[in-house]
Parts: sequence; C-alpha cells; structure tokens
Amino acid sequence: MAQTPHGSFLRHRGYRYLKLASLLCIICILVYWGHDPADGPNGGSWLGYTLGTIGATLIVWLAWLGVRKRRYSSTAGTVKGWLSAHVYLGLALITIATLHTGFQFGWNIHTIAYVLMLMVILSGIFGIAVYARMPTLITENMGTSDRETLIDEILDLNQQALKMADPLGPDVHRIISRSTERMRLGGGLWAQLFGPLPPGRRAIDELRKIVADEERAANAKTFDPQSSTVMFMAGELAQAKKRGEVAEKSRQLMELIGRRNALIVRVNRDIQLHAQMQIWLYFHVPLTVALLAALAAHVISVFLYW
Repeated sequence: MAQTPHGSFLRHRGYRYLKLASLLCIICILVYWGHDPADGPNGGSWLGYTLGTIGATLIVWLAWLGVRKRRYSSTAGTVKGWLSAHVYLGLALITIATLHTGFQFGWNIHTIAYVLMLMVILSGIFGIAVYARMPTLITENMGTSDRETLIDEILDLNQQALKMADPLGPDVHRIISRSTERMRLGGGLWAQLFGPLPPGRRAIDELRKIVADEERAANAKTFDPQSSTVMFMAGELAQAKKRGEVAEKSRQLMELIGRRNALIVRVNRDIQLHAQMQIWLYFHVPLTVALLAALAAHVISVFLYW
C-alpha cells in the first residue's frame, strides 16, 4: 500500500486499533454466549443495555472524527490515528450492535437505527477502499506536477498555438481558435466522476489535411509555355518554399496541440480521481446525521419505556 497521508492508516501503530476492536468483539461475544436471560437475549436485559451503551458511545465518538479531521491544532492524537480507530471500531459496531439487539428486529425506530448504522458502515467500507487506492493513482497520473501548474501550461500552449497560427492564414487560425474554445477541463458532477469526453482530434486532423494539400500543391508542377523556363522555375521554387514553410509550421502546430491535449487528459483525470475520492462522503455524512437522529430517538424511547 502506498505511503501516503491516507495510505498507511490501516496499519497505524502496528494495527493497534484492529487489535483493540477484535478484543472488544471477542469479549462481547463471550459475555453474550454466557448470558442466559429468562426471556431470551434482548436489548432490555442488563447485557443489552450495556452493549447498547457501548455502541451508542462509539457511534457518537466516531462521528466526532468529522470535526477532529479539521482541527489540525488539536493535541488529542493524530488524524491518522483517529482515522484508523474510526475504521476498526466502526466495523466492531456491527458485532456490538447486533448482539445488543438480541437478533430481534421489527418495524420500529430501534431497527431503523440499526439499519442506518449498517448503511453508514457500508459507505465507510467503500471510503476505505477509495482512500487506500486513489492517492496512488493520483500520484501516478500527476507525478511531481500539480493541477494548477498543468492548467497554466495548457493556457500557455493555447496562446503559443494562436500566435503560431496567425501567419498561416485565416483557415488555420480558425481551426486553432475553435480548438481552444472547445477545450474542457472538469465540468459538471457527471463529467467529474466519470471524466469528460477526451479532447477532440479535429484540429489535428484539419491541420494534417492542410499539410497534405500543401505538399500535393508543391508536387503539382505546371509549365506555362508563355513564360521562360527560368521564370517558371523561379516561381515554382518560391511557391514550394512557401508551401514547405506552411507545412512545417502546421506540423509544429499539430505537435503543440497534441502536447496540450495530453495535459488536458492528465488534468481531467486528476479532477476525476479527486471527485471519486470525495463522492462517498456525500452519502456517508448525511447517513451519519440520520443515524445520530435515529439513535437519539431510540435512546429517548427506551427511557420513556422505563
């Protein structure tokens, strides 16, 4: 796994929180195994209340990670440590909460809270996979560059292309101008998640056609019997030189546009990877808020039942 700010959180301090979560689950299972209430396992027994208290405390504490991640001046542990605890203790909640229910479910607020908890955990598992994989892909795509630098380079290449196109005539300038106007970086949510359409090759194809036309024109020699051979050859040489220059500059333009398109692909790929790394939070965070609300209703209903 890559050594990135997110890449080693699962192994933090020699899997400290994996061991802690595993020990907690084993203790809960052993106690549950030895517990034999008269009316069967349920959330209303002393063990049910104990497991429920542990589970509720864990849910509130783990939800605090969203705040802790943004308080870099805090001395209460490292962000990586909190993230590792969040993962493993969050997974332990599946065991603790399930034992708390006594495997009794129904159409009520208690089961709703349990289902929401599972949904939060599932979205978190997806987040684990994303955070473990995406940083490596981002580094492979960008190397030592950053997005702002590449965007500046793309804009500079656009300006170079327009300047290079000016002496080649209005047709070439129109091709390059249209290509720069149609350039797309990022885009809407769909384009960010799945990537925008790749930069078109229309400008390169049209420039290639211009090169081919100029080369054909240079090779098509016609002799005017009214003019002397010397005058004819002088004119042909002048035209050939001009066409050769146009063809060569058009080739340079094609190379420049190709370099620009390659940078556009890298920038859009970077935007796509970052969007995919963040999109799960748009499910995880609202589900967590809903879980906290359902948990509060669950606890209040228990106290009222008392």
